[in-house]
Amino acid sequence: MSQQQRKRVCLFGTSADPPTGQGGHLGIAQHLASMDFDEVRILPVYRHMFGNKRGKQAPFQARVEMCQLLFKDIPNVVVSETERICFQKAAKGLEEEQKASLRVGTADVLDMVTSAEPNVDFTIALGADTFIDLASGKWRRTEDVFRLVGYRMVVFRRLSEDGSNENKSTEKDHLLQESIAKWQLINSTQSSIRVIQIPTLTNVSSSAVRRCTDETMMKEMVSSDVLEYIQQQRMYKLSEPH
Repeated sequence: MSQQQRKRVCLFGTSADPPTGQGGHLGIAQHLASMDFDEVRILPVYRHMFGNKRGKQAPFQARVEMCQLLFKDIPNVVVSETERICFQKAAKGLEEEQKASLRVGTADVLDMVTSAEPNVDFTIALGADTFIDLASGKWRRTEDVFRLVGYRMVVFRRLSEDGSNENKSTEKDHLLQESIAKWQLINSTQSSIRVIQIPTLTNVSSSAVRRCTDETMMKEMVSSDVLEYIQQQRMYKLSEPH
């Protein structure tokens, strides 16, 4: 298959607990869908790499279903259970005790998808802080993660809402540029690592949604479909008796 015919897929991994609206996950997915990708693939996290966060997330299937509701109207965005499939393949034949300590990370997921889809050029989308962590070697198999996607990454930034953290922002900019310089591949047209700013992004976070007990505030943070799902399934603080 020639380079021109290769499919371009952007992978966006997220805990999606829950997925946020226009100011968060939805805005990111819409922006990625408007770029030069044939497909944007949302990968809800199946099992957190950090042991202290395991078992504290909403059930995987609930998070998948919320993502499906949120992204259903964006034609080239699909929600994938790749992380679950990858974990279950790695766990096959293991005792329960061994499964409990099994760690399946981004590199393992990339091993699986690049083997299954050899004619696809994958790109990873991630936030600036997460990218800096990856570039500094805090992830398992950092070099493999970069190599398996051909060093192609989209790093998204939130627009600063005010100048109160200007020094901190400048420091982060410097760190981000250093991280990119360390890992990028440059061809005749562009760097393999692209930094984008998404105007719709706000400070909304999944953790703020989980803590929220006010339905009016919730409507500003999640889509109406996701809010209805949260209420029906009696999830998070909103559904607890006050």
